Amino acid sequence: MAERLLMMALSPTMEEGVLARWRVAEGEAFKAGQALCEVETDKATMDYEAPKAAVLLKIVAAVGAKARVGEPIAVIGAAGEDYSALLGKETGGSAGENAAHAASTASPASGARPSSGTVASGRPAAVSAAAPPPGGADARPAAPVSASAPTAPVAPAVPYPAAGGHVPVAPAALPPSSPLARARALKHAVDLRLVRGSGPGGRVVERDVLEAARSGTARFGAPPPLPAAPGSAAAGSGPLVDEERAVAGKRAVIARRLSESFFTAPHFYLKRTVDVGRLLAARAALNAARGEKLSLNAYLAKLSAVALSRHPALNAGWKQKPDGSAVVEYRARVDVALAVALPDGLVTPVARDCGRKGVAAIDAEYAALISKARAGSLLPEEYSGATFTISNLGSFGVEEFTAIINPPGSAILAVGAARKEPFVKDDGTLGVRDAMTLTLGCDHRVVDGAVGAAFLAELAALIEEPLAALL
Repeated sequence: MAERLLMMALSPTMEEGVLARWRVAEGEAFKAGQALCEVETDKATMDYEAPKAAVLLKIVAAVGAKARVGEPIAVIGAAGEDYSALLGKETGGSAGENAAHAASTASPASGARPSSGTVASGRPAAVSAAAPPPGGADARPAAPVSASAPTAPVAPAVPYPAAGGHVPVAPAALPPSSPLARARALKHAVDLRLVRGSGPGGRVVERDVLEAARSGTARFGAPPPLPAAPGSAAAGSGPLVDEERAVAGKRAVIARRLSESFFTAPHFYLKRTVDVGRLLAARAALNAARGEKLSLNAYLAKLSAVALSRHPALNAGWKQKPDGSAVVEYRARVDVALAVALPDGLVTPVARDCGRKGVAAIDAEYAALISKARAGSLLPEEYSGATFTISNLGSFGVEEFTAIINPPGSAILAVGAARKEPFVKDDGTLGVRDAMTLTLGCDHRVVDGAVGAAFLAELAALIEEPLAALL
């Protein structure tokens, strides 16, 4: 019997998703567990697996369409089965209106036009403000976008001369791009920063990379092209322009979750400057002996785990129950998240059970997770459920800052840059030390001031004398 296939929640925070690619065509049979399509969630692009064996009778949500959890994205059933009764107003009318709207508002630069074989979903989604649908849109015309969530206007690709004849360099960050485009860029040695995207919202897709590879203008080491015309979505690194960009995807999820955290959890902050000289010296000696560099973040995660094991009140979180009551949930394992900035938002990959692992194992785990995050393939279980979070902006020269707590944890450590600083020794003489400012953000519902101060003092002592972690 024919039935509607509904969008499912592919991550804990997912409310909506973008159809990145259909792997099964209309009229094609599939098996249970087979990947039917790819869906871009709030953090990554994930496979949607078939709940049972059937035939894909009708695609309701086209590539690039947005669907909320519980909304229909397709109709499945037996071959030749009549499914017209399932295509009511919810799956047909609004979808057609969105497709028509997309056709009438498509940008000349993006080349967007309605997909010939499918219709778009009628509801907006929330995946990546700077990163519209990836993947399978690369090999076909750009898909229509929702009328209720218009993207920023993209001007025609008409280059204009830079002031004074200066040719600008490529921006430091990668532009929004699909996983397939990034794979093709790696294969053909194409610098994505120099490619103008033709996908929805200016996203770089496969065809853009292949064209750049053919022309040779965007290869690594090639002279950068002139910037896009003022006002275009691709002109982010050029002159200042007046422009509005839709907030969706990762940026929308980040905004919602951090707003909820900041305005729900009563934050308070504790700041302490530590002498990080011995830790840096120990790290340098171990790196020299190993022949490979272990990140400072791995050391901080390990020492934080030791301090948390001695102050378990911080290895906990506030939990609201369905009946309206609340509990403080204490955790036996220390799972430390590391805030990682990506071109289209922030992710927090989690190294699990840091208290039972060495620094090298933690560093390897972070390296693998960060690589997956940059490829857009981080799984929900790899970025959720942290008991403690570290945010380190020291590499940017930031000396101190405050950070917003990452739920479900109750504390976050903001780490500033190590710097040479004069100080007064115990004997009254002056000396120079390697100073680093730590700012601990706490949820006052779970952590009291004295408890947070005791933990920070413990962590400071471990950083200043790393051997104390062995006691």
